[in-house]
Amino acid sequence: MVPSDQRPDREPTPGPRARAPDLLLISDLHLGSHLKPRMRGEYVHLAVDIDRGLPRFLDHYARVPGRWQLVINGDFIDFWNVEVGQEKRLVGEALAVHRLHAVLDAYPGVEDALVRFLAAGHNIVFVVGNHDAEFLYPGVRRALTERLYAGLGEASLTITHTGSPRLDQVARVRFVPWFLCEAGGVWIEHGHVFDAACHTGQMLAPTRGGRLVQSLAEVATRSFTNAMPEIDYDAADKFITPWDYIRWAWARGLRFILYAIMLYFRMAFRLLALWARTGRVDRAGQAMHVARLERIAATAGLQMSTLTALQSMAPPPASATVAGVLRITALDAILSVLACLGIGVGLAAALGAPTLAGLAAGALLGWLSIRRLRKRRRPRAIADDMARVACDVGRATGVPLVLMGHSHNGVIARNDEVVYANSGCFLDGSHLVVRRDPATGRLEKVELRAWRNDAVVVLDAAPLPPAPSARPSDEVVADRSLSDMPVATGA
Repeated sequence: MVPSDQRPDREPTPGPRARAPDLLLISDLHLGSHLKPRMRGEYVHLAVDIDRGLPRFLDHYARVPGRWQLVINGDFIDFWNVEVGQEKRLVGEALAVHRLHAVLDAYPGVEDALVRFLAAGHNIVFVVGNHDAEFLYPGVRRALTERLYAGLGEASLTITHTGSPRLDQVARVRFVPWFLCEAGGVWIEHGHVFDAACHTGQMLAPTRGGRLVQSLAEVATRSFTNAMPEIDYDAADKFITPWDYIRWAWARGLRFILYAIMLYFRMAFRLLALWARTGRVDRAGQAMHVARLERIAATAGLQMSTLTALQSMAPPPASATVAGVLRITALDAILSVLACLGIGVGLAAALGAPTLAGLAAGALLGWLSIRRLRKRRRPRAIADDMARVACDVGRATGVPLVLMGHSHNGVIARNDEVVYANSGCFLDGSHLVVRRDPATGRLEKVELRAWRNDAVVVLDAAPLPPAPSARPSDEVVADRSLSDMPVATGA
């Protein structure tokens, strides 16, 4: 039986004279991030602002002449941060559906606006991100689509689910697990696969025992951040190294430091348990991933070698090795210092020197060890990493435009062959618009815009160059292996 996210569309494709829609792309709304215990008021105010602002935004574009393909490019719902009542008896898909309904109930304005956007004749595609990987559950996709169709007054039997990544596949509401593409035009994905802390590897075979495999960043969020409302909403974007967290905790006093240390070690234990559960090779999951990858390659009209090359551009999940877990949690530094202190005390005892002298020598060795670790480790710079890899994605797939989200950094970057645009985070109104040539239907221009005070502000724009000739995948990978492009390793 073909999985529901891989069935072909049951809605008709447009005729040869029908003009393909322009693209309206948003990402990283993180709906539901306030639905957890001990929540700060600013999160609630942010939720209210979204429920007021997004409907006005969508209503504005629905009134613009022409047709839109709305692409919600990942992290639409922040399942990582949702903790609502009556969850103890629920697991896996049932828990995800329960949380989905709780989030949609908390944002009635957003739900109604999506319904109005569909009723105006436009389409919506949800691209799966890291915070809303629960959309990989068929029941979650069905629950959201049924609510939207119910708002339209239509029976749920007309629901169309498709995993086709092609933009010319028409469906009023659909979901794609990885990317959208248009031959010679555009490649769209959330981009979290290029962040070692935020992806799990086998994205097309995401479950083990009926439950989604968690990323290292998700476990850290649930174990540390969700238990600490004092932390800023955008701390993950502002704090670059573990030392940023240490300075932040130090400024809040001794009691808070002790509490943070307790949460930290609980998080570290759970991350090591994550490695023990999912760090091993899952041969059955790998086989299912490859089978679905072949199906998607055929549907998209891409060579299997191209998708394999794209996967090789991503770093391995940080949870795949003990070293990755130790590095991201800074446990490698802690263990290194403890080892140095032990060596110092041991040498002092063997030589008959005072224990205090041994501790001093061990502390010096520990300081030198930490300096060495810091020199070998680059700060997290996922926005820069994604901009670099986007050029390789464009060359490998033969498209002049690559669109992503995830980094919360809205930008348009240009080079000779490929234009890279990031939609940023819609929490500050950032979004992308891609226009087509009225005569040819070819994508011709991308604009980075902001929705501010119920009006659109164009921040940057770029015309699209001709589509580059798709280079053999092995050449692109070889070029990257010889480049100095760093790999993101932060949490």
